[in-house]
Amino acid sequence: MIRQNTIKSNRSLTKFPFPSLWQFCFSQLVTASLLALTIPTTPAKAGVDQFQICAAELLRAQISREVASRACGEALYPQDLSLCVLKIKELTAIPANNALSSCRRVRRPLELASCVVDISNRIENAQELSVLDRCRRSLLPLRFAECVIGLSTEIDFSPPKALETCIAAEDFSR
Repeated sequence: MIRQNTIKSNRSLTKFPFPSLWQFCFSQLVTASLLALTIPTTPAKAGVDQFQICAAELLRAQISREVASRACGEALYPQDLSLCVLKIKELTAIPANNALSSCRRVRRPLELASCVVDISNRIENAQELSVLDRCRRSLLPLRFAECVIGLSTEIDFSPPKALETCIAAEDFSR
């Protein structure tokens, strides 16, 4: 009897919450299995779809198969690249090849497309290829578009003067 009391008291002194090693291993296995079930398993499929969408959209914009495959293959975000080209081609008079060249050379292709479309639609007599080049050269295309539209509207600048003034403003005051 004394021996059983000693064993029970020794067990109560250990800080191990499980009475056996097997129960501990089983609980860890269950926890790891539940964690594994929460990890998504579709990233590889999503990447493939982006390239497929990019190729389809560039072909729809009448870009040649070779150029489209090279452009989509090299793009960090292929869907953004193709959407940039489509938006510029469909909403302005800029040819798809010129749009593709510019969309490939910027960090933010969707902002480039918005810049070009906004300026082209809101300012009359804007030379669209010049607008495309200036939006591409701008580090912040959306802010650049706001500047050009604002100056042209309020101060009555000619489109080329507004483009030059806004692209020359390299550091905006805070």
